[in-house]
Amino acid sequence: MSIEAVLFDADGVVQRPSVWWRQAFARLLGTTDAVRLDAFVRDFDSAERPALSVSTGFEDALASVLERWNRAGQLHEVLQILTTIEIYDDVLDAVQALRHSGMPCHLATNQQAHRARHMSEVMAYRELFDREFYSCHVGAAKPEVAYFSTILRELDLPGRSVLFLDDREENVAAANHAGLRAAVYDGSDGATALRRVLLDFGLKF
Repeated sequence: MSIEAVLFDADGVVQRPSVWWRQAFARLLGTTDAVRLDAFVRDFDSAERPALSVSTGFEDALASVLERWNRAGQLHEVLQILTTIEIYDDVLDAVQALRHSGMPCHLATNQQAHRARHMSEVMAYRELFDREFYSCHVGAAKPEVAYFSTILRELDLPGRSVLFLDDREENVAAANHAGLRAAVYDGSDGATALRRVLLDFGLKF
């Protein structure tokens, strides 16, 4: 069965954070103490992880974390950290070339609603991809099989006609389990490597 659509992960595939969150959090807290920093990162994760599969509540949960850490006035600063993103320009150019060849290209990524909105509207992914499947809107997050099953229903395509690229092996394994064709790809390898991966699935552009 030939490929009829390609799903691209965001972080690690078409983009990466411009700053490491842990380092930015260290500056926010004014500490280099690893134990204290680990504790803050765990608190942050406890706020973000549930928000990956729901469309509301992240900013309130994050505000509560910051209040516990005596950083209640720095919500805007933390949200800016989360949306400091660098695009792999050559990779995104290759995605656009694939789209222009007639292949539908969709974004498939785990994001909380604040970051998803920034990526869609400010970074203009809504114009650069045919469709965007943010986990917070899908209602499930990778590597849950339900995430991929929902996308297949939305696209109304059989799994074997959809190719999914992600930099994390567990997400690729989940996509395969859901019936998609999938491969590991890291955006830092560049557009040439992306073209080789796509060629393995019969996609020339």
